[in-house]
Amino acid sequence: MTAVSLAACGNASERPDSGATASSGAGSGADACSSSNLDACEYPSRDLAVEEREGFSVTDPVTGRELPLLARVPEGPGPFPVVVYSHGGGFTDTGHRQSDAWGSTIAGHGYAVIHIAHIAPDAESGAALCAIGSVPAAECVLSGDDEDASGMVALVKTRDVIAVLDALPKLSDASVAAGGPSIDLDRVAVAGWSAGSRAPLITHGAVFLPSPSAPPLSMSHPLPKAAVAFSPMGPGYAGFFDTGDTNTWQGIRGPVLMVTGDNDTKPSKPDLEGADRRVAFEKQPADGTRWLLYSNLPPGVGAHATYNLEDLGSSDERLSRISRAMRSSVLAFLDAHLNGDAGAAQWLSGGHAGVLAGEAEWVHK
Repeated sequence: MTAVSLAACGNASERPDSGATASSGAGSGADACSSSNLDACEYPSRDLAVEEREGFSVTDPVTGRELPLLARVPEGPGPFPVVVYSHGGGFTDTGHRQSDAWGSTIAGHGYAVIHIAHIAPDAESGAALCAIGSVPAAECVLSGDDEDASGMVALVKTRDVIAVLDALPKLSDASVAAGGPSIDLDRVAVAGWSAGSRAPLITHGAVFLPSPSAPPLSMSHPLPKAAVAFSPMGPGYAGFFDTGDTNTWQGIRGPVLMVTGDNDTKPSKPDLEGADRRVAFEKQPADGTRWLLYSNLPPGVGAHATYNLEDLGSSDERLSRISRAMRSSVLAFLDAHLNGDAGAAQWLSGGHAGVLAGEAEWVHK
């Protein structure tokens, strides 16, 4: 592992913020939050200065793959809770630079965010990965344009996330040794968008089929305390399944936040609709730790990238509202479940997210 301080280099910059924030959370009162007073519905963001750190990596000891990382670190001495972030799409050497809107937003609220580049496996590391998943040799195919065709991308990305989770103590120690902040290993979450939404759920207990003939695989990890899945996969995609008797999501532990909607579509996958993605929430156990923000905006009003927070500054009020609701929901969810913040828990339960989002459902079970 190559490690540098989380506060070693780079320039500080304020998190871009296109929406106003309330001066207080749920304590501002349910009556103050209304469709005519949306600012009062927002969960207050801390808007801290954020520094970006690049040029360091972790090496997965199982496959030998060196994974480039990018850290977004808020101002302050720490220790910081940490969110490990898995990017969307397939394999790329520059994936750690993706989802900057989510990374900057979360870091600006006081969390160290570590983005991973899920690089393409070579033949040797690919064989090691297929061995983890008991994938037959004929099905050990780690290339191709369709990241949803099998569970291979889920297998690789989850293994990458686990490598980073296991390296967090060393990353924290290296940061402190260089005069930077530490990571609080008791406050860890995993998040990701689209193809990156798989690792948060799998490390939280979802099982999947790495390939058509492989048995269901569990890659649960004990460290993450919360999972956030933007644009999750439904059954029949990415190795996720529902046979009627058993399914991918029935053993997921909470807390989990999912965000998707009717407009969560993309031209390359017209058959994958928001209703399919919603199954990933509906099939989880109802234990009081599950949250879903589901937009009812129709296809064509926004798109898949909306859930990568790319419409936060949209001139379309409908998209601006759902984006503001996503941002508030994520920050409140992390505060409630990583920091034990009672005000954040009250905000989640108060219905503010649904009012803020407009044409959307805010579901808790």
